[in-house]
Amino acid sequence: MKLIFMMTDTFRRDHIGAYGNKRIKTPNLDKLASISHVFDRHYTGSFPTGPNRLDMHYSRATEETSINAWTAPAEGLVPLAARLRHKGVHTMMIDETANTIIRCKMTQGFDAWYFVRGQEGDPFWSDDTVPLEFPCPKELIRYTPERWHQILVNRSRRRVEEDWFAPQTYKLGCEWIERNWKRDNFMLWIETFDPHEPWDPPQWYIDMYDPGYKGRVFDAPLGGRYRNMGITDREMRHTHARYCGECSMVDTAVGRVMATLEKVGIDKETAIVFTTDHGGFFGLEGDYGLARKPHYLPADWVLWMEGYDRKKMTHIFPLLPPLLRIPLFIHLPGQSAGKRYQQVTQPVDIAPTVMDLFGVKAPKEFLGQSLLPVVSGKKKSTRPYAFSGASHGVRQATNKDWLYAIFTEGQRRPWLMNLKNYPKRYDDVSRENPEVCRKMRKALAGFDPLVANCRL
Repeated sequence: MKLIFMMTDTFRRDHIGAYGNKRIKTPNLDKLASISHVFDRHYTGSFPTGPNRLDMHYSRATEETSINAWTAPAEGLVPLAARLRHKGVHTMMIDETANTIIRCKMTQGFDAWYFVRGQEGDPFWSDDTVPLEFPCPKELIRYTPERWHQILVNRSRRRVEEDWFAPQTYKLGCEWIERNWKRDNFMLWIETFDPHEPWDPPQWYIDMYDPGYKGRVFDAPLGGRYRNMGITDREMRHTHARYCGECSMVDTAVGRVMATLEKVGIDKETAIVFTTDHGGFFGLEGDYGLARKPHYLPADWVLWMEGYDRKKMTHIFPLLPPLLRIPLFIHLPGQSAGKRYQQVTQPVDIAPTVMDLFGVKAPKEFLGQSLLPVVSGKKKSTRPYAFSGASHGVRQATNKDWLYAIFTEGQRRPWLMNLKNYPKRYDDVSRENPEVCRKMRKALAGFDPLVANCRL
């Protein structure tokens, strides 16, 4: 078995043509979807980046909660790569996500790994000739001036598209394939931070969506309600255009990997997985007027860099659908036609599914389950709800009709959203639907010990 696993960060599901978007150009992902098993109800579990990676690589959490936090893996846990390696599968990671490499130690178990440095102000180079300049008020940039200057230094080294991080990462993936295509068993894990901010793709990708723009640029804004920051609707549309450009840039890089598989002649014998960790907000319909990905905010609705105090957050709300629903494609060797699935799936299903591809049995303590029985027709259902959560005590259950959230630190009463009315309405309808709340609370408590032990 040969497997290419393509992992991205902050890639909104509704920005891919295969999921219905008609404006944003993703021809390579659309082509991949046309020959893949496409999961329409794939939801993030542990939010955001680091916790999501723990879900995927370990399919486990702790005894106190089933939602992972921003921590390194617990001692004694065996990651996905190590489980494959023990069965003779060669594993390689090529990654540009610093949080994955440094903070969450996701390289554990891989036979080899390569870190593409430079994202998000990584101090991998110095250059005193690069001036510190701000494209908007510096207090509205999510990075400190020192870190922003490092971002500018890193950008100054770019000349051609493959100098950008995602194209460079996928280029290395293509080179690895050309040197290792004869291996009988391998998993190549290609992970990019893009299309996460800073949203700074080559100008031609920006021009696809907002040519000729001359205003202020917010390519790494603070989190919160953008109008409360003084960002205009026109400026936010340009910010979104920059993000769309990054989506298309990543799509182009994905196409290069698929072309390389075909070039070396292993496209028919290679499995491919494409997914992400969560979406983001761009002031679009259903975004609650938000930018980036906050789920709690202070009184003025802006997460300012200075003076941040988590205990003073006065606005807290669930992980809304733009963050929650994420893409998942699984292409099996020799597959020539796509198929859609409505079963609820989550990142904890990744490790058992990949192991199943290689004939490795998943342990009973995994929170997830292999999706191969679903695509083969042997299993008709997975779980009735998607279970998700994040810091600040938000825990929620979601199905196609309802989103139910509780806040275990007591910040507010439980919230029930009728998804049939979304994105037009966000209002809490828990008081009008007590039986729905009771049923979903019971299911959520059965999944997460923190909820079971929580008194509201």
